Amino acid sequence: MARANPRNMGNTSPIATARLAAGLTQARLAEAVGCSEHAINRWERDLFQPSGKNLLKLAEALGRDPKELL
Repeated sequence: MARANPRNMGNTSPIATARLAAGLTQARLAEAVGCSEHAINRWERDLFQPSGKNLLKLAEALGRDPKELL
């Protein structure tokens, strides 16, 4: 089954928007952050928030200020 694209789902999550702008897949972003793809998916769907350490890694990988991603 194909994965849903946030662009088609109306997903306006700041993390998803930044990831897509950076041209990254969830898998590549997870690799850069050092977490699971499942964690990225949950953050993008606002089911969970990244921990402080992961938020900093996420912001660095996406070239964004951490506050922009919350």
